[in-house]
Amino acid sequence: MWSRRAALGLPLLAAGCGFRPLYGPPSASDYGGAGIVKELAAVRVGPSYERSGQLLRRGLMRRMEGAAPGTPAKYQLDVSIAQNWDPIGYRTDGTISRIRVVTTGNWVLSTLSVPPQEIGRSGFGYRILDEFDIPDLQFFSADVARENMESRVMERLADEVTRQVALTLRRRQAAAPA
Repeated sequence: MWSRRAALGLPLLAAGCGFRPLYGPPSASDYGGAGIVKELAAVRVGPSYERSGQLLRRGLMRRMEGAAPGTPAKYQLDVSIAQNWDPIGYRTDGTISRIRVVTTGNWVLSTLSVPPQEIGRSGFGYRILDEFDIPDLQFFSADVARENMESRVMERLADEVTRQVALTLRRRQAAAPA
């Protein structure tokens, strides 16, 4: 009986130590408080011209600008993505049945002042691997599988870019003179 009570109290104890589930939704405390959320809301995401870039931009805008709508812009975030499509599965007739997509994302955060000053950039590209199947003679299914894969990848990339930008802004606030 005691072990059940201990097992139920363990998550509360862990929460007091700052533990947060890895795949839980981010909150203001994850980024260092409400001040960082306001700073994130002041970030404007630069344009992207391909479909995957548009999905990424929409995800970033929802995470950053959506936190506090109406916040005046102070920063510009430019994100570039590169995708490498590799066939990894083949049918007996030689047609492709599975594709792996390797997506790499890099970002640069700068001020909106003239001239712009770079605040931070990704040290190395964040890399995401995902795959999708191409069913035999099911063209609609193949398109849906590709679109779902692309959405998953861009959501994961938006999460990671938001996390890295928040850490950069938090370091900048900590280094600023009081």
